[in-house]
Amino acid sequence: MQAVINVKGTKLSVLTTHRSETGQLLSVYAKDENGRETRYIDKERSQYDTSPHVAVENLEGALEYPEVEARITEERNKLIHHLEQMQREENEKLSEILTDMGEMEDDYPFGKLEERLVTKQREYKLAQQRVFGIIDAIEEIKAYAEGYFTNVDCESIETQSSH
Repeated sequence: MQAVINVKGTKLSVLTTHRSETGQLLSVYAKDENGRETRYIDKERSQYDTSPHVAVENLEGALEYPEVEARITEERNKLIHHLEQMQREENEKLSEILTDMGEMEDDYPFGKLEERLVTKQREYKLAQQRVFGIIDAIEEIKAYAEGYFTNVDCESIETQSSH
């Protein structure tokens, strides 16, 4: 898994990263296409560091893992495809329930027919809720993939809903 650092749109190969004992990223050594090695540190820490370096606005955010991101995208697409297949299957079940309800014969005594219709109606509502749940899951996954949710406190939702 080769990491890269994105500095002003230029992606450089990461040689090493240095982290504190708490896991905070302290610095990144990267190599450009000419083989020059440069040390990058977070802009907040740069004023306290006297060794040669380049300050980066958000060092942790500048790190990218293309292989991991590609794998996540592939797995997310597989999940969406699977959920869409489930939705199609569940929609078919809904259609079968409706067809079954419509084709009920008068062979049943009225009480039995009513009981069977109520049972089918419950079955239909449960299946319908399942379809709605699958649709919601697909929409949530797609929204997350598109960056709709930018942070844990859902600030982006509040911002987008107010426009």
